[in-house]
Amino acid sequence: MSMGAAMAFIIAGGVSSVPAMAAVWSLVKPRVFAAYFLLGLIGAMLAGLVFQMVV
Repeated sequence: MSMGAAMAFIIAGGVSSVPAMAAVWSLVKPRVFAAYFLLGLIGAMLAGLVFQMVV
């Protein structure tokens, strides 16, 4: 696994873990939850790409 992929995996783990998703789901509407999930995963992928380019 490349270092960028590992970075994306670590960052996305906090967003996509079941306890975190359940907590956010219970507090917000489905549309806000979808935005939370998608922005978290897209942000993790972008961070992984940038990290891979820098390192």
